[in-house]
Amino acid sequence: MHSDFTLGLALYDFLPVLLTGVAVWYLARLVMAHGVPNGGLAFAGAGLVFAAGMSKAMWKLNVTLTGQDVTWLANLLFPLMAPGFVLIGVGIWAVERQLRGKQAPSWIWAASVAAIVAVYVLAFVRIVDPQIERGWFMPMMGMASVGNIGLTVLLIVLSLRYSKWGLAILFVLNLAMVFALIPIAQIEPKTISLHWIEQTITSGGAAAFALASFLLFRLLRTDVPLQADLLPQPSVLPAELSVQPKAGR
Repeated sequence: MHSDFTLGLALYDFLPVLLTGVAVWYLARLVMAHGVPNGGLAFAGAGLVFAAGMSKAMWKLNVTLTGQDVTWLANLLFPLMAPGFVLIGVGIWAVERQLRGKQAPSWIWAASVAAIVAVYVLAFVRIVDPQIERGWFMPMMGMASVGNIGLTVLLIVLSLRYSKWGLAILFVLNLAMVFALIPIAQIEPKTISLHWIEQTITSGGAAAFALASFLLFRLLRTDVPLQADLLPQPSVLPAELSVQPKAGR
């Protein structure tokens, strides 16, 4: 058994993966519920995000049980997660536009896929450069960060449009947990207790993400009018019924 992990810790790593899988599944369902053209790409994105988490969890379980470090399995995290968040984000953006009575441009999916391919090309160019160590990492992590933050901002905006402050706070909490992990990841050496703290923070953020995504899906699975549209509007009398000022005598 690998000295850095315990079996309990390795199994615990699957919890945030499953919770994140629930979250992105509901977000992809929301995109499909609104009939977004080519919205199936949001489900493809959800599958990529889930596969990314599973690859890292499987790596940790394998290294714990066998002591063999299958590096490529761990390295799949960002290359799979990055395009996944981008595709889900584009779908949610299209939903947000539809709820405002607008349509997303027909070229948006093609542009998104082209941007993803461009980042992969950049990563490949950096890989073949012997002077750059792990050249693929920065482009992939950058795309994953932009995609994750962009998606979270869209979800917060949607929540606030309907005055659902609780949902907005849950999405903010998920993002805050991601940023909280950055300084923890830089601590060396990592003890078992530190790994448990890291996984608990990750699980807490994923739980907030899953709950908020489920509640947002329940709220917006049909075309719900925006909060401003629910307010009573001043009535306008027909011209023939309006009071006309009497002419002076």
